[in-house]
Formats: sequence, C-alpha cells, structure tokens
Amino acid sequence: MSCKKEQCYSLIPYLLSGILLTGCGNGSDAVTNSQGQQSTSPSSVVPSAKILLTELPEMRQTVYFDKDSYELDATNQRDLDAIAVRLRQHPDSFIVVVGHSDDSGNEEENIVLSYERAFSVAIYISSVFGVEEERIQIVAAGFSEKIAKGSSEADKRKNRRVEVLSPKAIVRTLSATPDPKY
Repeated sequence: MSCKKEQCYSLIPYLLSGILLTGCGNGSDAVTNSQGQQSTSPSSVVPSAKILLTELPEMRQTVYFDKDSYELDATNQRDLDAIAVRLRQHPDSFIVVVGHSDDSGNEEENIVLSYERAFSVAIYISSVFGVEEERIQIVAAGFSEKIAKGSSEADKRKNRRVEVLSPKAIVRTLSATPDPKY
C-alpha cells in the first residue's frame, strides 16, 4: 500500500484514536491483586472521576514585610504553608506571586524590592515544599497597586506586601482514597 505523505499524515489521528479506543492488554477487565487473584470489581478497574478531578476554589494569601526588607519571618512562612501544601496535593495547580512596595524611594528601587519580596516567597515554597519553579509565576508591581493611599507608616506597611493567588481551577489530585459511593 503506497500513499502520499499528506494522505498518510491525515490518517494518523484516525489510527491513534483507534488505538486509544481499543486499548492495550488482553481484553480482560480483571485486575490481579498482590496475591495473584483476579478482581473484577468496578471500583478497582476504573477509579471514581471525583478522585481524579477536583475543583479548587480560589485561594489568596497576603504576607507583609518590613521597610526595605524581603526576608520572610516565621509568621509569613506559616501563612504561606497552606498554599504550598495545596500545590503539593494538586500537581496541576499553580500560583501567581505579586510583590508590592510602598512609595518610599524611586520607582526602579521599588520594582527591584517588590521582585525580591515575590522571589523570596517563591523560593520558600519551591525549596521547602519541593514545588516546581515552573508552577510559580512572579510579578513585580512596585508601588503601582497601592491598597492604602495615605502617607502614614501604617498605610505604607499595608503596601509592603506580597499577594499569593492560587486561582480557581479543576485539577487532577494525588488522593487515592476511594469514593465511598462505589
């Protein structure tokens, strides 16, 4: 059977879908357990979709920094732990880390400082919890997104922050707990 290159390429999707539909193996739905016995119960063959997919609500956390600092203290680390654990449990999820500064100093210094704050949060989550760096997006906002407009020290402290956002998503989970309905 000879075919032109274009014709062969157009057949590839059909061939692949045929392979996926027929599957692999001996055609049996039986599963062999560790004792060598076969089990044909539906829960052992096809896991519940609720185990495989989870809808995650949006999660936000804000941590605050001292003036001209990007060091995470123990309180900030504890505040970030919940989001880091969520990333570990749901390998398809990701976070956006947005660093901010107050309006002290010039714009360039504030962009650098806001980046360093966001980077320190990202490094903490990545190194302590083993989360891949590709799943953490860093944004340096400088003082462009103030939440407090005043010039008092209390207002400036509110602006020296990092916001961590884990968006609403439907993701795979690592949970192997069977669904009690099955």
